Amino acid sequence: MRKEALFHQANSVWSTIEQSSIIALRFRASCLDDLQISVIEYNRFEDWRERRTHSMMRVMDDSLFAYYQTSFVPSRLGCVYWFQIREGNQVWFYDEYGLRETEPWRLGGYEIPRIQSCDVYEAPSWVKQAVFYQIFPDRFARVEDGQKGLVPWGTIPTWRDKFGGNFKGIQQHLSHLQNLGINAIYFTPIATSPTNHRYDTVDYMKPDPLLGSEEDFRQLVEACHEHGIRVVIDAVFNHCSNQFFAFQDVLKNQEKSPYKDWFILESFPVSVEKKNYQTFGFEPHMPKLNSENEEVRKYLLSVVRHWMDHYPIDGWRLDVADEVDSVFWRQFRDVVKSYGKDKIILGEVFHNPDYYLRGDQFDGVQNYQLFEIVRRFFVRNEVSLNTFKDNLVHLWSMVTDGARDSLLNQLDNHDTSRLFTELKGDVKRLKAAILFQFTYPGMPCVYYGDEIGMEGGNDPDNRRCFDWNPQTWNEEMRTFYRRVIGLRNQERLLQEGTFRIFKGNEFLLIYERFVGLDTIVVTMNPTENQVGTFSPFGFTVEKT
Repeated sequence: MRKEALFHQANSVWSTIEQSSIIALRFRASCLDDLQISVIEYNRFEDWRERRTHSMMRVMDDSLFAYYQTSFVPSRLGCVYWFQIREGNQVWFYDEYGLRETEPWRLGGYEIPRIQSCDVYEAPSWVKQAVFYQIFPDRFARVEDGQKGLVPWGTIPTWRDKFGGNFKGIQQHLSHLQNLGINAIYFTPIATSPTNHRYDTVDYMKPDPLLGSEEDFRQLVEACHEHGIRVVIDAVFNHCSNQFFAFQDVLKNQEKSPYKDWFILESFPVSVEKKNYQTFGFEPHMPKLNSENEEVRKYLLSVVRHWMDHYPIDGWRLDVADEVDSVFWRQFRDVVKSYGKDKIILGEVFHNPDYYLRGDQFDGVQNYQLFEIVRRFFVRNEVSLNTFKDNLVHLWSMVTDGARDSLLNQLDNHDTSRLFTELKGDVKRLKAAILFQFTYPGMPCVYYGDEIGMEGGNDPDNRRCFDWNPQTWNEEMRTFYRRVIGLRNQERLLQEGTFRIFKGNEFLLIYERFVGLDTIVVTMNPTENQVGTFSPFGFTVEKT
């Protein structure tokens, strides 16, 4: 037995609470070892000799490790536990102190003293059925309303261009989204801002007048709901515009400003030209808010209540979420969930999101890990199929089964080049990546215009205007998107099924989604190698 491969950690993704009474445990060992692993558990308020044993199933392998998993309802909603490892006739035990030959009884054992309701991760009930569509409001659709100074619709965009996309334009085209099979929209920021992207907020309480009035937005949200589409809006609470009233007061009154502690200032006098304050990135027009400050927290929570009181939105996407104070996010969650458990909270987090997905902060995050490994394999062709499979298993191990369904799976967005452009129009590879996106656990998200073959390089080229002339559309892509979205919407196994990847074939990517004995198997040949009856980049989806 390769002892160095053994691993478990309590109070992490390796030891979680499912629903209200079920404990789910994971264990890791070497993929080269043939082991039988069980969990032995008892309740510390009972006789320790009344132990119960739960067999673990080997559920996933990569090129180094095998991953085992089990779940059970403990006695009295809590337990002490350790692992029993059998290799042939030899028996070992593994606890907090590592590997031993004698069985522990209390000290050294892992422990979940009691299942608390606050430890239960609970996502909105609709996430498994969600198919998102991301809209950059300035570029999606425009109903003429006499606005001046706008760039002609369809011009190749520059950093500063405003095209005047608006709420009425979006509402006019909701049938397009409904026909695709979309049931949720994620809007990039819509609050008042001097820029086209609106990530530098001036007035947190009002929609940008260029987008329309408060009543226009309310009607848009209601129209979305009539079309069976939920609405998630962007919250920019890490930073604001340097035109925001509080920062303007700091510039005017300096040390005497009552808002000086709302920001992270490095010296006085504060100057935009010197940028002697912390900002988003290196942008002097985006001063960073001090989310540890109690007055900032109160103000931002009043913003949340304002939008949820005035508009029937379904949740929030949180910009630069991992740079904001976590105490604030817990307060934010309490406020949002007071409007209903089904209100969703999605964070922008680029690294391992486990810390944020423990039931006290976010429901999900943008799945940038999946984004990167899909692009490495399907788009940039940088890694082998076996490496891609290993990446998928590693990604699987990073989050709990419940939280995985709430991850927002994107292949491109407003911060990246478009997939069609990256692949130089290679439709076969593009289709393979999209099929994977829609058959993998999580919430697939289409970036506006991808369904008609829109192109776009790096920002700002990736934010072109939607061309509403159907004669310019790539109908092959539109038909394919409708097909895979329809498959996702119609097939329960793709919404709820457990994910398992098969490692045996070095040329074929084979994985399944299953519930009990019901299974969908996806087989792709995403390499240039001819294998059996599969053509290059071919795929099949079979239900058994």
